[in-house]
Amino acid sequence: MEKVTKEQAEAAVQTVRQLKIQASELAGRIKDAEAVVEAYSVEHLGEFADGRLALDAGIIALKAGTAKPVKEGKPLSTAARAELAAALPAAYVKVACDFGVLFQSQDKAVRQILKARGIEIVREDRFVVL
Repeated sequence: MEKVTKEQAEAAVQTVRQLKIQASELAGRIKDAEAVVEAYSVEHLGEFADGRLALDAGIIALKAGTAKPVKEGKPLSTAARAELAAALPAAYVKVACDFGVLFQSQDKAVRQILKARGIEIVREDRFVVL
């Protein structure tokens, strides 16, 4: 790649900032339109066939969301999730590592375990325009 001048970088940063503003505005408009589609879909749920409702402008499809635990209409806290996981049979519980914490860990035992398995925790940093 050719050497980039300060002027080129300045122009690129300005372009990124302008486009991010436009993207944010468009995202807001999309969110508003999706709220209208959702309200219409809820009102006409009985008209869906095979999870789809045809309109002149397009098709609305019912897409299953992710399952999540709630209690009294509110999401479970991390502590409540851990308590639930401890009470459930092992076949329904998945163990997961926090790789962000592992990346920063200076714990020698953790480092030895990773080294013994030939595993390195890396972080893929990138540059962003603010």
